[in-house]
Amino acid sequence: MPADTVTEAHLRPLAEGVYAWIGARGDSNAGAIDTPEGLLVIDAQQHAGLARRFRAALREAVDKPVRALVDTHYHLDHVAGNVVFADEAPILAHEKTLEKLHTHLGPDDGGQWVVTELMTKIRMFYGPNTPELIPEGDPGWAWFEQRFAPAEYDRMVVEPPGETFADSFAFHLPGDRVRLDYRGPAHCDGDLIVWLERRKVAFLGDLLFYGRFPWLGDSDLDGWIATLEHVLTLDLQIVVPGHGVPVTLREVAWFRDLLASLREAVARKIAGGASEEAAVREVELPAFADIPRYREWLPFNVRNAYRYLRAA
Repeated sequence: MPADTVTEAHLRPLAEGVYAWIGARGDSNAGAIDTPEGLLVIDAQQHAGLARRFRAALREAVDKPVRALVDTHYHLDHVAGNVVFADEAPILAHEKTLEKLHTHLGPDDGGQWVVTELMTKIRMFYGPNTPELIPEGDPGWAWFEQRFAPAEYDRMVVEPPGETFADSFAFHLPGDRVRLDYRGPAHCDGDLIVWLERRKVAFLGDLLFYGRFPWLGDSDLDGWIATLEHVLTLDLQIVVPGHGVPVTLREVAWFRDLLASLREAVARKIAGGASEEAAVREVELPAFADIPRYREWLPFNVRNAYRYLRAA
């Protein structure tokens, strides 16, 4: 898997009336689908400045209003830009996404939350269990501090979805249908598969990473693998990951294999009586070792998988 070489966020046409906003250097992606009633936007970027750039690019490509914004899941790198779209269109998500926002951000202030504290940003971008996975004093903390150092992250206003659903939802278009499917807890709880049946394009949010090793965060590892198995049964030609360039089902299978290999390696250590610390020291995934962030993030993901499997 090559490193992501995209250096500038940009809008990319994928199929008739279908666009992906590709984040720079593997940052979060988004998308849009042109419909007679306006644009269906998928995810809203990780801060308001990027969301405004995304909206401007859409306006230049398709001069239409936004019909609805769909949040694929609750992590802030995909929904912190919601506030830019909130006055233009309803925001739609699975009911678990709204539930997670309330659980982790607490009571909202007039329908919004204001996030300024570093640890809250880390929890809401990478999962609320992140501080438990990185030992105190670990050099990994420096990466997170640098990650949120730019001024765009100083004060983040989070607009929640105003409409939710359970299990599935569909937008019926002339000659096509946009499906929003929930398959249970996976990368987090509330993940959506957004796909067009006729045009064979899917937006997977963070169910799929391409060009970087994933961060497991608050995932359900078995559910994640099972959801990807389901995606592989769909008739798709283009798949947009949450991070990285658009790919095909071949890369989805490859990523499924990565998660399965991590699970199997950690499960073998547990079966052999290894402690968590021993597993963190000893587990290696040679077939995936050339992926960016493999070396930095593997120990934390092993710790995460170890705890998940012991609790299962």
